[in-house]
Order: sequence, then structure tokens, then C-alpha cells
Amino acid sequence: MLAAVKQQLLTNWHPMRWVALGISLILGFNWLVNSAPVSGFIALFFLFQAVTNTGCLAGQCAPARHQMSDENEEITYEEIKK
Repeated sequence: MLAAVKQQLLTNWHPMRWVALGISLILGFNWLVNSAPVSGFIALFFLFQAVTNTGCLAGQCAPARHQMSDENEEITYEEIKK
């Protein structure tokens, strides 16, 4: 279990993950200097997303796209008469 946590923390650091970490550090500093609790909550939110690599940071929350098959399926029609 610890190996999985270590792997999640130390791998796949894409640029958006670094941006989220930077935003959390800036907002955390604002929280400490100005005693702004809203900045603290938002800083913790971004820090959580950056550390755990969760959320919609780099389009990861987008639904998976279906691959279109190259095969052309023949469509059959049935004629209905009254």
C-alpha cells in the first residue's frame, strides 16, 4: 500500500499539476499573512488535487471517447406496409 501511495505522489507530474501546487502555495501564503480562511480552504483544495493527482486538472475528468471502428456495418431496413 505504501508503494502505491509513493508511486502516486512521485510520478506523472504534468504541468497542470505543478500549476495547482503553485496556486495552493500562493493562496496558503495569503491565508497565513492575511488570516483569510477562504483562501486557506481553497489552498487546501488545490493542494489535495496536486498531491493526489485527482480532479479536472488537465482534462482528466472528461468522459472517455469511443474509438470508431473502421468496419462499415451494413444497415438493414425493413419496410412496413399498412
